[in-house]
Amino acid sequence: MQNILDALSGLPVRAIVTTGPAVPAQDLRVPENAELHSYLPHAELLPTVSLVIGHGGHGTTMAALSHNLPVIVLPMARFMDQFKIGQALEKAGAGHLLPKRSSPTRIRQAIEQVLGDERYRLAASRLGVEIRQQDGASVAADAITEVLARSRQT
Repeated sequence: MQNILDALSGLPVRAIVTTGPAVPAQDLRVPENAELHSYLPHAELLPTVSLVIGHGGHGTTMAALSHNLPVIVLPMARFMDQFKIGQALEKAGAGHLLPKRSSPTRIRQAIEQVLGDERYRLAASRLGVEIRQQDGASVAADAITEVLARSRQT
C-alpha cells in the first residue's frame, strides 16, 4: 500500500485510497493528492474515478469493469486467482498486472500508461458492456437450483 501511495505522490491526479481492515492507516504516509479511507462503497466511489488499483479480487475487479474502469492488479498471493485475473485484464487490454512488491516507480509508470492511453478505457468499456448484459443473479440462482436438484437425487 505504501508503494502505491508513494507512486501517486506528485502525479497530477486526485487519488482516493481505501485501506480495508487489514492495513493500519496510521502507519501510512499519505501524499497531498490522496485521501485515505478505511472503506467507501463501490456504488459511491466508482462513478467518480478513472482507474482502479487493487489486488485483483473478483468483487472490486468486476465492479470496476462494470463502470468501464481499467484496473492495475498487484495480487496479494500468486497461488490465488488474483494473478489469473490480472493476466486476463492485461490480455484484454483493460489493465496491467504488476508484481505484489512493485516499486513506486513501476506503479507510477503503469498509472501514467493506463491514464494516458485511451485504449485501456475502451477495452474496459467493452468488458463493461458484456458484464452489464449478464444476469448474474439469475445464473447463480439457476446453478444453486441445479445443485439442490442433483443432491436430492442421490
